[in-house]
Amino acid sequence: MSVTAGTWLAAFLTIGLFSWMWKENPWFRLVEHIYVGAALGVLAIQGYQSVLDIAWKPATQQGKAILWIPLFMGVLLFSRWSKKYMWVSRSSLCLLVGTTPAVSMNGAIKAQLTAQVAATMMKLNTVNNIIFVLITACATLYFVFTLPQKWAQPIIDLGKYGMMIAFGATFGNTVMSRISLFTGRLQFLLFTWLKIGQ
Repeated sequence: MSVTAGTWLAAFLTIGLFSWMWKENPWFRLVEHIYVGAALGVLAIQGYQSVLDIAWKPATQQGKAILWIPLFMGVLLFSRWSKKYMWVSRSSLCLLVGTTPAVSMNGAIKAQLTAQVAATMMKLNTVNNIIFVLITACATLYFVFTLPQKWAQPIIDLGKYGMMIAFGATFGNTVMSRISLFTGRLQFLLFTWLKIGQ
């Protein structure tokens, strides 16, 4: 079975990315620019499809007239490309700058505070649950800088060691995922492209 042109292209791009391990070179830069361009193209298509699905189709086909407002304000953003009419986009930019932090803060509070506290509220019926709640409480107290140091030092140390273990586990997981990706690309090069052992 012959190797397809898509497989040759994927091998060319993969080896180009791996060539960075030798040194920075034009091949790697070419592949890097292709990757960035392809990613931007995919994002542009996804953004266009999202506008169609979320705003345009409901506004035109389902009669949701309120959606014409964000569509109109989105069109105003394109006036940034004209020096003469650049001022028209200010209202849309003001709305974006004002609402984005609010939406981001809402998501951040839910993801990083409320959900974390809710995940800690568990029944203390197993050793794992007890250790989890204890380490979480100690790690939280590590950041309370007004505690008396003498009696709180063992608690603070326990929280510090718990965080060090968590950071180490996270780093190890990251390394393992990168090794898994590297192994997958090597298997592609050796068995799919070069067909070694077949």
